[in-house]
Amino acid sequence: MKKNKNIDTDSPMENAAPAAGVAETATPERKPKKPRKKLTKGKIALIVIGVLAVLFIVYRAIAGNREIPVPLATETVSNDDIEVVLNYSGNVSSSNIKTYYSVISAPVSGVELKVGDRVKTGDLLISYDPEELNLLREKANLTSAQSEGNYSSSLEKNAKATVRSVGMSLTEIENRMDEITVQTDALNALIQEKTARMQRTLTDLQKTAMDVDQNNVSDSTDAVRGDTGSQDRITDDGHGKQMSLAVQEAMSEVQYALQYDPEILAWKDQINALSEEKSRLAEAASAESARLTSGDKEVLDAQRSLSELDTQSTLSDVEEAEAGITSEFNGVVTELNVQSGATVAKGSGLITVASTDDTQIDMAISKADIGRITEGQLVDITIGKNTYTGKVTHIAGSATKNANGVPVVAAVITIDNPDDSIILGTEASLKIHTDHAEGVPVVPYEFIGADSDGDYVYTIGDDSRAVRVNVTIGLSTGTMAEITEGLKAGDVIIAEDPSTITEGMLVTSLDLTE
Repeated sequence: MKKNKNIDTDSPMENAAPAAGVAETATPERKPKKPRKKLTKGKIALIVIGVLAVLFIVYRAIAGNREIPVPLATETVSNDDIEVVLNYSGNVSSSNIKTYYSVISAPVSGVELKVGDRVKTGDLLISYDPEELNLLREKANLTSAQSEGNYSSSLEKNAKATVRSVGMSLTEIENRMDEITVQTDALNALIQEKTARMQRTLTDLQKTAMDVDQNNVSDSTDAVRGDTGSQDRITDDGHGKQMSLAVQEAMSEVQYALQYDPEILAWKDQINALSEEKSRLAEAASAESARLTSGDKEVLDAQRSLSELDTQSTLSDVEEAEAGITSEFNGVVTELNVQSGATVAKGSGLITVASTDDTQIDMAISKADIGRITEGQLVDITIGKNTYTGKVTHIAGSATKNANGVPVVAAVITIDNPDDSIILGTEASLKIHTDHAEGVPVVPYEFIGADSDGDYVYTIGDDSRAVRVNVTIGLSTGTMAEITEGLKAGDVIIAEDPSTITEGMLVTSLDLTE
């Protein structure tokens, strides 16, 4: 948008001659004039407006009641870019703050840090007394050995209370039962092997008997047909019958042996005896185990498990403590609750570190800007003499009251590339880029009026009179406003305070446009 020029003028009294009738006096030596200050455009505008006002009064005096056009400055509306940037302040903080707790109850040593010190990733923060750690390890191992000894002793005492009828310990009973199982399996294998042999013999005899019977039948058939060659076989018929009877007798013997073989029966008797012995031993073992009730056994097992867990936990804690407590990130010590030589309890907070790799700005959004500031908007950040970029990463879902009781909404600005020069807790200046528009009609805010009918500007009509034009404002900054309705590029508006203009007044354009 082009603005009217301000005219640079000289002071009217600078070259005035001395008044008439005044005696001349010796003129003192003049001091060198100081260089005249260059007038700014703002001062020139004020001078021009003053001159116009004087001219207007003179015109009114000369013209009397005749209407004289009032000269007013004008500007031509042009398209331009506009961006709404909100200025805020906030405090630098860290989004990653970690408190390190003691992993063991022991004296600490080597605490050389203080609040405000910077630390790097992997730096040693807290260490423990190595002698005390060794002592804790020995105690844990001795406690474990004692617990295991008590457990074994309880089982051994219970095992000695063996059933007196067998005269064996529980371990001996279990070993003997295992031997019986092995012996029984071996006897069963012998029985199976011998029975299989007899079954094969019986099968062979059965095949032989079938062959003998088939030969006898074949010979008889040939004799009926008159086969002379078979007569000799018929003559031996008596011998075939004898053979058949012998085979049948052998089969009967084998079948009998399958049921009543002395050796097999003896083996079965041994198996029965072993089975009876195993039953007696099982009863004895059950009775022996019963001396320790199920509840007592559960208590023993639970105590043993608890002792093992305690020992493993202590040994694990000692191993972790030997490595010391180290920083997980670059940061600043913000709290220290221990000194060298002090004995700390497990779980007590020792030191707090705030990360400088994850810095942010905490700010509070005022009621007027709620809805204008949204997550993802870019932010220019100034901390001391350094500038950074960032973005709005979080806006709270509810408002809180500040120290003055005014509701505000908490928000977080994350710094894109923090460096070591950032100091936590300091104040940061923020410029939040909210909305922007490109190539739109833009008018200085000072030339826009507002009343109950809305926003407006004045233009000069064809009859040289001031005309009110209602406008709709889009984006606006402290000095400029986007006009979405009512004006377009190329329109000429009166560049004066709207409150000093009356619609319909006769005006003339004071063209100061560059």
